[in-house]
Amino acid sequence: MKRGILFFFAAIAVILIFSSCSEKIVSLKLAEVHTSDYPTSLAVKEFARLVEEKTQGRVVVEVHTDSRLFDDEADSVHALQTGELDFARVSGAFAAALSPKLNLVQLPFFYKDGAHQVRVLSSDVGREILSSISDENSGVACLCWYDSGARSFYLKKEVHSVEELAGLKIRVQQNPVMNKMCELLGATGVQGISTNDVYRNLLNGMIDGAENNLPTYQNVGDYQAAMYYIRDEHTRIPDLLLVSKKAIEKLSAEDVEIIKNCALETESFERELWAEKEKTSEKIIREAGNVIVDLTDDEKSSFSSAIQPIYDDFEKKYPDLFSQIKNIE
Repeated sequence: MKRGILFFFAAIAVILIFSSCSEKIVSLKLAEVHTSDYPTSLAVKEFARLVEEKTQGRVVVEVHTDSRLFDDEADSVHALQTGELDFARVSGAFAAALSPKLNLVQLPFFYKDGAHQVRVLSSDVGREILSSISDENSGVACLCWYDSGARSFYLKKEVHSVEELAGLKIRVQQNPVMNKMCELLGATGVQGISTNDVYRNLLNGMIDGAENNLPTYQNVGDYQAAMYYIRDEHTRIPDLLLVSKKAIEKLSAEDVEIIKNCALETESFERELWAEKEKTSEKIIREAGNVIVDLTDDEKSSFSSAIQPIYDDFEKKYPDLFSQIKNIE
């Protein structure tokens, strides 16, 4: 009798051990082009930590920073669509290839400041536009958005007016709106150069400048090749954490919900890191002897007036959405 009881409990123990060992762990890859200490990199690492913790190890997100998987964010977006990649942090400018509506929340000279951008993106219409990526049957969904500050021009010479931009070759993101903005300002937009290749192209004279936020200008070393940062703050383009729908198909409904909540949890975390990084980057840039040109209100106004045709185009194409966004104060 005792032997029978012992055998029974031994069998149960073996079943439990086997069941525990055979539980499938899903390992997913996340691509990030920035260095490991950059705000968005720290945010996606926190996302990965939360996911592993809250799924009790069922889902592990492997974060690859420093362009170790893809050097260009456009390539990351394509890899998400094919299922070659599971997650990626990319600029909204590249994500607009998945849903043109995204351009509505990153139009030039649209936001008064960062707080205004937060209100727009956190509103019902803002969330609707971010979710349009999934609605377009792109094979990709947006989990959350991250702050990436205001983008400005940085050049090899100081400029204060639209006239002084005329004829300059400026690297812009692979996005038709950014190209159109340069054209209306009299410059030539140069696309197809990855963030990490801007420095080399500045040195060899292929471009006269580029445009980006202060942290990227400093972090990738571009401030050493283009001395003047023209703080016109022409765009505030959100960064997005995207997920491949093929990755979602590998997960249970419970774990998908956990992943969505973990991503949203990191939004405010990243914004705090971003604010700190902006201050640090500006200090480094100024100490290096670079010139940060703060345009007057009139000078900024001449820039924003020049791009009015972009607003006209989007108002015609998306009248209701454009009106709703415009009315968010």
